[in-house]
Amino acid sequence: MAVIQRVGSPAKPRKWMSVHEMGDMLGLKKTDRYWLVHKNYFRTETLLGKMRVEIASFEKWYANQDWYHKVNGEAPGKELRLRSYSPKEIQEMLGTDNATVYEILKKNNIETITVNERMRVPTDAFWDWYHSQSRYRTQEDRKKDAAAEAASLSMPEMARLLDVPRSTVYGILSSKKYAPLLDVIVIAGRRRVTRESFERFLQAQDTYELFNFEYEELELKEKREYENYKRRCLAEADHSQEKKRLEYLTVPEAAELAGVEPATIAYWYTTGKIPIRKTGKIIRIPREAFRQWLLKRKEKGGGIAWLRYRRKITNIGRAGKMWINGCGDAAGSRKALSDLCKGYYRKS
Repeated sequence: MAVIQRVGSPAKPRKWMSVHEMGDMLGLKKTDRYWLVHKNYFRTETLLGKMRVEIASFEKWYANQDWYHKVNGEAPGKELRLRSYSPKEIQEMLGTDNATVYEILKKNNIETITVNERMRVPTDAFWDWYHSQSRYRTQEDRKKDAAAEAASLSMPEMARLLDVPRSTVYGILSSKKYAPLLDVIVIAGRRRVTRESFERFLQAQDTYELFNFEYEELELKEKREYENYKRRCLAEADHSQEKKRLEYLTVPEAAELAGVEPATIAYWYTTGKIPIRKTGKIIRIPREAFRQWLLKRKEKGGGIAWLRYRRKITNIGRAGKMWINGCGDAAGSRKALSDLCKGYYRKS
């Protein structure tokens, strides 16, 4: 009996398709088609002795899995991607590696589900974890953080500006005296100080101030090699900014220039013989003033006396090691040795 359809009337959408059509749609062979049917992922019925697949049920299953792909058609997992993320998608969002993603999931006990034998993370579980921490940031949030980073200083940057160790910066932030002056923000799990509050901190105290030169971050094994490298560069290139770098000496540099031990330099500035510039715990010695002081000392006969003192202090050092090693009261021996060294210097 023929079915008469009125001209111009819309065709009814199909409700069923054959297993053969479903297999061709997914590019599956006969065995794989019926294996998929018997997994009961979607509704099937036997109509007129032939198995049929409900199209609406099939499309819903297709949108909630990412294993099977249509030969021609939209990508799978449309609804699945709205309610969950794969580890690879999380990796791309956070800009990290695959191992870090799995470490985050395990360490924070984030809820996971399994779809087609693949791990996925529900979107609600992911965002609950994400908003509870500040270390990991999405690409979009990192762009938003860029403005806040430009208006703030990291701990290493603050240490370089003040020419102090990083431990001193952390001491400043925990100090009852200075902490109220500084506004600390946290970006990507790291503390930063706003530039506005840093300027306020500089104006409100006189212990710490901006140093008048900046170190270049070169990865050299020895700090002495770095300083020598800088001097060679300065000798070859006459840069006004680099000239300022030569205005001051570190204690080891001053000791090398005078041919003495750093402890002797410390004795000279603690007794007021040479001027120093102190920033926090960092000691700097004006180069020109120190050089002039050495010349005057040599003119007064200090050079010969100093050579005699060096010979004596070397002998005392050798004997002192033997003395301390063989003495039960090491602390008392060191004090006595120090007093003896000062006595030799005063006699010289």
